[in-house]
Amino acid sequence: MIVRMWEATVSSGRLDEAIAWVRHDLVPRALRTSGCLAAEILIHEGTPESIVLVTRWDLAPVFEEGWPSDEILTRARAQHLKTLRTVID
Repeated sequence: MIVRMWEATVSSGRLDEAIAWVRHDLVPRALRTSGCLAAEILIHEGTPESIVLVTRWDLAPVFEEGWPSDEILTRARAQHLKTLRTVID
């Protein structure tokens, strides 16, 4: 399984708008993309506020999160992570 982690720093005071954009635009687009199995939104309410979208894929994703039309976000990046099976002796 491949995990894609997209993290964005939110403009001051705009966390609710960022959550709405991720929830209503980004997540549905990801889930409609071939190979996407699940999506989870995480938020950090500290300074600066940030939002993370974790998606799980059965194959390497061909997906770009894009950018909202206004200045809700100040920075964003994505990375692919591969899950490793834990072996307990």
